[in-house]
Amino acid sequence: MRLLFAQASDFRRERDFGQKISATIEFIAAHWRGLGQVLLYLVVPATLARHLLAAVVQRYLAVELPGPGAARPLDSASVLSRQLGLWKLIYASPAYWLNTLAGSVCFTLLMLSVYAYVGLLLQRRAPGPPVAVAEVWAGVRRGFIGTFFSLWGVVLLVGVGFGCLLVPGIYLSVALSLFFIVRQAEGTGFGQTLGRCLHLVRGKWWSTFGLIFITLLLLYIILVGEGAVAVLLSGGMSAALHASRTHSPLFTVVVTSIGSVATLLLYPPLLLALAFQYFNLVERKEGVGLRLLVDSLGQTPALQVSNAAYRPTDEGEY
Repeated sequence: MRLLFAQASDFRRERDFGQKISATIEFIAAHWRGLGQVLLYLVVPATLARHLLAAVVQRYLAVELPGPGAARPLDSASVLSRQLGLWKLIYASPAYWLNTLAGSVCFTLLMLSVYAYVGLLLQRRAPGPPVAVAEVWAGVRRGFIGTFFSLWGVVLLVGVGFGCLLVPGIYLSVALSLFFIVRQAEGTGFGQTLGRCLHLVRGKWWSTFGLIFITLLLLYIILVGEGAVAVLLSGGMSAALHASRTHSPLFTVVVTSIGSVATLLLYPPLLLALAFQYFNLVERKEGVGLRLLVDSLGQTPALQVSNAAYRPTDEGEY
Protein backbone atom coordinates (compact mmCIF):
# COMPACT_ATOMS: atom_id res chain seq x y z
CA MET A 1 0.00 0.00 0.00
CA ARG A 2 1.36 3.40 -0.95
CA LEU A 3 1.74 5.74 2.01
CA LEU A 4 0.73 9.40 1.93
CA PHE A 5 3.12 10.32 4.80
CA ALA A 6 0.45 12.41 6.48
CA GLN A 7 0.97 11.18 10.08
CA ALA A 8 3.71 10.00 12.40
CA SER A 9 3.08 6.28 11.97
CA ASP A 10 3.78 6.57 8.23
CA PHE A 11 7.37 7.64 9.00
CA ARG A 12 8.29 5.58 12.04
CA ARG A 13 8.75 2.16 10.45
CA GLU A 14 11.54 -0.30 9.89
CA ARG A 15 12.71 -0.19 6.28
CA ASP A 16 15.39 -2.03 4.35
CA PHE A 17 17.62 -0.29 1.82
CA GLY A 18 15.22 -0.42 -1.11
CA GLN A 19 12.27 0.65 1.03
CA LYS A 20 14.14 3.75 2.18
CA ILE A 21 14.77 4.78 -1.43
CA SER A 22 11.14 4.02 -2.30
CA ALA A 23 9.89 5.98 0.71
CA THR A 24 11.90 8.99 -0.41
CA ILE A 25 10.37 8.85 -3.89
CA GLU A 26 6.87 8.28 -2.51
CA PHE A 27 7.22 11.22 -0.12
CA ILE A 28 8.25 13.52 -2.96
CA ALA A 29 5.35 12.25 -5.08
CA ALA A 30 2.88 12.89 -2.26
CA HIS A 31 4.23 16.28 -1.13
CA TRP A 32 5.93 17.78 -4.18
CA ARG A 33 3.42 20.61 -4.31
CA GLY A 34 3.53 21.56 -0.62
CA LEU A 35 7.28 21.10 -0.19
CA GLY A 36 7.88 22.80 -3.54
CA GLN A 37 5.98 25.88 -2.38
CA VAL A 38 8.03 25.96 0.82
CA LEU A 39 11.30 25.84 -1.12
CA LEU A 40 10.05 28.40 -3.66
CA TYR A 41 9.08 30.95 -1.00
CA LEU A 42 11.81 30.37 1.59
CA VAL A 43 14.91 29.00 -0.15
CA VAL A 44 14.95 30.07 -3.79
CA PRO A 45 15.06 33.85 -3.08
CA ALA A 46 17.96 33.40 -0.67
CA THR A 47 19.78 31.19 -3.18
CA LEU A 48 19.39 33.74 -5.97
CA ALA A 49 20.64 36.52 -3.69
CA ARG A 50 23.59 34.39 -2.68
CA HIS A 51 24.64 33.79 -6.29
CA LEU A 52 24.33 37.46 -7.10
CA LEU A 53 26.72 38.06 -4.21
CA ALA A 54 29.00 35.28 -5.51
CA ALA A 55 29.18 36.99 -8.91
CA VAL A 56 30.29 40.21 -7.24
CA VAL A 57 32.86 38.30 -5.18
CA GLN A 58 34.30 36.62 -8.26
CA ARG A 59 34.74 39.96 -9.98
CA TYR A 60 36.39 41.34 -6.86
CA LEU A 61 38.83 38.42 -6.61
CA ALA A 62 39.59 38.59 -10.33
CA VAL A 63 40.82 42.17 -9.84
CA GLU A 64 42.84 41.40 -6.71
CA LEU A 65 44.57 38.17 -7.79
CA PRO A 66 48.22 38.65 -8.80
CA GLY A 67 49.36 38.11 -12.35
CA PRO A 68 51.84 35.48 -13.52
CA GLY A 69 54.80 37.89 -13.17
CA ALA A 70 57.93 37.78 -15.24
CA ALA A 71 58.41 34.78 -17.46
CA ARG A 72 60.84 32.41 -15.79
CA PRO A 73 61.10 28.68 -15.28
CA LEU A 74 59.08 27.51 -12.31
CA ASP A 75 60.37 24.89 -9.92
CA SER A 76 58.29 23.07 -7.29
CA ALA A 77 59.23 25.54 -4.53
CA SER A 78 58.12 28.59 -6.52
CA VAL A 79 54.87 26.89 -7.55
CA LEU A 80 54.12 26.01 -3.92
CA SER A 81 54.99 29.53 -2.77
CA ARG A 82 52.73 31.08 -5.38
CA GLN A 83 49.88 28.69 -4.46
CA LEU A 84 50.25 29.51 -0.76
CA GLY A 85 50.22 33.21 -1.57
CA LEU A 86 47.06 32.75 -3.62
CA TRP A 87 45.31 30.88 -0.78
CA LYS A 88 46.41 33.53 1.70
CA LEU A 89 45.00 36.27 -0.51
CA ILE A 90 41.67 34.47 -0.94
CA TYR A 91 41.20 33.50 2.71
CA ALA A 92 42.17 36.97 3.89
CA SER A 93 39.52 38.55 1.68
CA PRO A 94 36.36 39.73 3.52
CA ALA A 95 34.41 39.10 0.32
CA TYR A 96 35.34 35.40 0.42
CA TRP A 97 34.08 34.98 3.98
CA LEU A 98 30.95 36.95 3.17
CA ASN A 99 30.24 34.55 0.33
CA THR A 100 30.89 31.57 2.63
CA LEU A 101 28.56 33.03 5.23
CA ALA A 102 25.82 33.49 2.61
CA GLY A 103 26.26 29.87 1.49
CA SER A 104 25.89 28.67 5.09
CA VAL A 105 22.71 30.71 5.49
CA CYS A 106 21.22 29.20 2.31
CA PHE A 107 22.07 25.66 3.32
CA THR A 108 20.65 26.22 6.80
CA LEU A 109 17.41 27.51 5.27
CA LEU A 110 17.25 24.49 2.99
CA MET A 111 17.74 21.94 5.77
CA LEU A 112 15.33 23.67 8.11
CA SER A 113 12.67 24.02 5.41
CA VAL A 114 12.75 20.31 4.57
CA TYR A 115 13.01 19.04 8.15
CA ALA A 116 10.52 21.53 9.59
CA TYR A 117 8.05 20.33 6.96
CA VAL A 118 8.67 16.72 8.01
CA GLY A 119 8.51 17.71 11.69
CA LEU A 120 5.04 19.19 11.29
CA LEU A 121 3.82 15.93 9.77
CA LEU A 122 5.42 14.00 12.64
CA GLN A 123 3.26 15.88 15.15
CA ARG A 124 0.09 14.40 13.65
CA ARG A 125 -1.51 11.23 14.92
CA ALA A 126 -4.01 11.24 12.04
CA PRO A 127 -4.00 12.73 8.52
CA GLY A 128 -4.82 16.44 8.43
CA PRO A 129 -4.82 19.43 6.10
CA PRO A 130 -1.79 20.24 3.93
CA VAL A 131 1.17 21.89 5.64
CA ALA A 132 1.14 25.65 5.12
CA VAL A 133 4.20 27.69 4.25
CA ALA A 134 3.54 29.94 7.26
CA GLU A 135 3.79 26.95 9.61
CA VAL A 136 7.13 25.93 8.14
CA TRP A 137 8.39 29.52 8.27
CA ALA A 138 7.54 29.70 11.96
CA GLY A 139 9.63 26.56 12.58
CA VAL A 140 12.48 27.92 10.47
CA ARG A 141 12.56 31.15 12.48
CA ARG A 142 12.60 29.28 15.79
CA GLY A 143 15.45 26.96 14.85
CA PHE A 144 17.57 29.09 12.51
CA ILE A 145 20.18 30.42 14.97
CA GLY A 146 20.80 27.09 16.67
CA THR A 147 20.93 25.19 13.38
CA PHE A 148 23.27 27.73 11.80
CA PHE A 149 25.85 27.49 14.58
CA SER A 150 25.37 23.71 14.78
CA LEU A 151 26.23 23.48 11.08
CA TRP A 152 29.55 25.20 11.70
CA GLY A 153 30.15 23.03 14.76
CA VAL A 154 29.56 19.82 12.80
CA VAL A 155 31.82 21.00 9.96
CA LEU A 156 34.54 21.86 12.50
CA LEU A 157 34.31 18.45 14.17
CA VAL A 158 34.46 16.57 10.87
CA GLY A 159 37.35 18.79 9.73
CA VAL A 160 39.28 18.04 12.92
CA GLY A 161 38.59 14.33 12.36
CA PHE A 162 40.03 14.50 8.86
CA GLY A 163 42.95 16.58 10.10
CA CYS A 164 43.90 14.18 12.88
CA LEU A 165 43.42 11.02 10.87
CA LEU A 166 41.39 10.15 7.81
CA VAL A 167 39.33 7.37 9.40
CA PRO A 168 37.73 9.45 12.22
CA GLY A 169 36.77 12.10 9.68
CA ILE A 170 35.05 9.55 7.44
CA TYR A 171 33.28 7.94 10.40
CA LEU A 172 32.05 11.28 11.78
CA SER A 173 30.93 12.56 8.37
CA VAL A 174 28.60 9.56 8.03
CA ALA A 175 27.44 9.40 11.65
CA LEU A 176 26.74 13.12 11.87
CA SER A 177 24.81 13.14 8.60
CA LEU A 178 21.77 12.39 10.81
CA PHE A 179 22.51 15.37 13.08
CA PHE A 180 19.89 17.79 11.79
CA ILE A 181 16.98 15.39 11.49
CA VAL A 182 17.74 14.17 15.04
CA ARG A 183 17.80 17.76 16.25
CA GLN A 184 14.52 18.55 14.50
CA ALA A 185 12.65 15.40 15.54
CA GLU A 186 13.86 15.22 19.15
CA GLY A 187 14.61 18.86 20.00
CA THR A 188 17.98 18.06 21.61
CA GLY A 189 20.94 20.35 22.15
CA PHE A 190 24.28 20.16 20.37
CA GLY A 191 26.02 17.71 22.70
CA GLN A 192 22.97 15.52 23.14
CA THR A 193 22.45 15.36 19.39
CA LEU A 194 26.06 14.29 18.84
CA GLY A 195 25.69 11.45 21.34
CA ARG A 196 22.34 10.46 19.88
CA CYS A 197 23.77 10.23 16.34
CA LEU A 198 26.68 8.08 17.50
CA HIS A 199 24.27 5.83 19.42
CA LEU A 200 21.91 5.34 16.46
CA VAL A 201 24.66 4.69 13.92
CA ARG A 202 26.48 2.19 16.16
CA GLY A 203 26.27 -1.13 14.33
CA LYS A 204 24.55 0.52 11.33
CA TRP A 205 27.39 2.68 10.02
CA TRP A 206 27.85 0.71 6.82
CA SER A 207 24.15 0.76 5.94
CA THR A 208 24.08 4.53 6.50
CA PHE A 209 27.20 4.95 4.37
CA GLY A 210 25.69 2.77 1.63
CA LEU A 211 22.47 4.79 1.60
CA ILE A 212 24.38 8.06 1.31
CA PHE A 213 26.65 6.66 -1.41
CA ILE A 214 23.85 5.25 -3.58
CA THR A 215 21.67 8.34 -3.14
CA LEU A 216 24.55 10.63 -4.10
CA LEU A 217 25.32 8.41 -7.08
CA LEU A 218 21.74 8.61 -8.32
CA LEU A 219 21.68 12.36 -7.78
CA TYR A 220 25.03 12.71 -9.55
CA ILE A 221 23.63 10.96 -12.61
CA ILE A 222 20.69 13.39 -12.60
CA LEU A 223 23.09 16.31 -12.10
CA VAL A 224 25.18 15.24 -15.08
CA GLY A 225 22.05 15.22 -17.23
CA GLU A 226 21.05 18.66 -15.96
CA GLY A 227 24.59 19.91 -16.56
CA ALA A 228 24.58 18.72 -20.14
CA VAL A 229 21.32 20.55 -20.83
CA ALA A 230 22.62 23.68 -19.08
CA VAL A 231 25.85 23.62 -21.10
CA LEU A 232 23.92 23.32 -24.35
CA LEU A 233 21.62 26.20 -23.44
CA SER A 234 24.38 28.46 -22.13
CA GLY A 235 26.59 27.60 -25.10
CA GLY A 236 23.86 28.57 -27.53
CA MET A 237 23.14 31.80 -25.68
CA SER A 238 26.87 32.62 -25.46
CA ALA A 239 27.26 32.07 -29.20
CA ALA A 240 24.30 34.34 -29.85
CA LEU A 241 25.71 37.06 -27.61
CA HIS A 242 29.16 36.69 -29.17
CA ALA A 243 27.68 37.02 -32.63
CA SER A 244 25.90 40.19 -31.57
CA ARG A 245 29.13 41.40 -29.84
CA THR A 246 27.36 42.13 -26.57
CA HIS A 247 29.06 41.02 -23.37
CA SER A 248 26.98 41.52 -20.27
CA PRO A 249 27.88 40.22 -16.79
CA LEU A 250 24.15 39.89 -16.21
CA PHE A 251 24.12 36.90 -18.59
CA THR A 252 26.64 35.04 -16.40
CA VAL A 253 24.61 35.79 -13.28
CA VAL A 254 21.37 34.57 -14.90
CA VAL A 255 22.92 31.31 -16.16
CA THR A 256 24.58 30.67 -12.79
CA SER A 257 21.34 31.37 -10.93
CA ILE A 258 19.35 28.98 -13.14
CA GLY A 259 21.97 26.29 -12.59
CA SER A 260 21.97 26.85 -8.83
CA VAL A 261 18.18 26.58 -8.59
CA ALA A 262 18.29 23.34 -10.61
CA THR A 263 21.03 21.98 -8.33
CA LEU A 264 18.96 23.02 -5.31
CA LEU A 265 16.35 20.43 -6.27
CA LEU A 266 18.89 17.64 -5.70
CA TYR A 267 19.44 18.29 -1.99
CA PRO A 268 15.94 17.52 -0.61
CA PRO A 269 16.00 13.86 -1.78
CA LEU A 270 19.27 13.30 0.09
CA LEU A 271 17.92 15.00 3.23
CA LEU A 272 14.74 12.92 3.04
CA ALA A 273 16.69 9.67 2.56
CA LEU A 274 18.69 10.51 5.71
CA ALA A 275 15.43 11.22 7.53
CA PHE A 276 14.05 7.79 6.64
CA GLN A 277 17.31 6.21 7.77
CA TYR A 278 16.87 7.98 11.13
CA PHE A 279 13.29 6.72 11.51
CA ASN A 280 14.43 3.21 10.56
CA LEU A 281 17.23 3.20 13.15
CA VAL A 282 15.00 4.57 15.90
CA GLU A 283 12.36 1.95 15.16
CA ARG A 284 14.88 -0.89 15.17
CA LYS A 285 16.42 0.19 18.46
CA GLU A 286 13.40 1.59 20.32
CA GLY A 287 10.18 0.64 18.53
CA VAL A 288 8.62 4.11 18.72
CA GLY A 289 6.36 3.54 15.74
CA LEU A 290 5.03 0.28 17.19
CA ARG A 291 4.13 2.04 20.42
CA LEU A 292 2.30 4.72 18.44
CA LEU A 293 0.21 2.06 16.71
CA VAL A 294 -0.57 0.36 20.04
CA ASP A 295 -1.56 3.67 21.66
CA SER A 296 -3.87 4.46 18.75
CA LEU A 297 -5.90 1.26 19.23
CA GLY A 298 -9.44 2.06 20.35
CA GLN A 299 -9.02 5.78 19.75
CA THR A 300 -10.51 5.76 16.26
CA PRO A 301 -14.12 6.99 16.52
CA ALA A 302 -16.74 4.38 15.72
CA LEU A 303 -18.63 4.71 12.50
CA GLN A 304 -22.01 6.42 12.89
CA VAL A 305 -24.57 4.39 10.98
CA SER A 306 -27.94 5.94 10.41
CA ASN A 307 -30.75 4.12 8.64
CA ALA A 308 -34.14 5.77 8.50
CA ALA A 309 -35.80 2.76 6.89
CA TYR A 310 -35.95 0.73 10.11
CA ARG A 311 -36.70 1.47 13.75
CA PRO A 312 -35.58 -0.46 16.84
CA THR A 313 -39.00 -2.20 16.98
CA ASP A 314 -38.84 -3.33 13.37
CA GLU A 315 -37.90 -6.93 12.68
CA GLY A 316 -36.37 -6.19 9.30
CA GLU A 317 -36.24 -8.63 6.44
CA TYR A 318 -34.91 -12.18 6.73
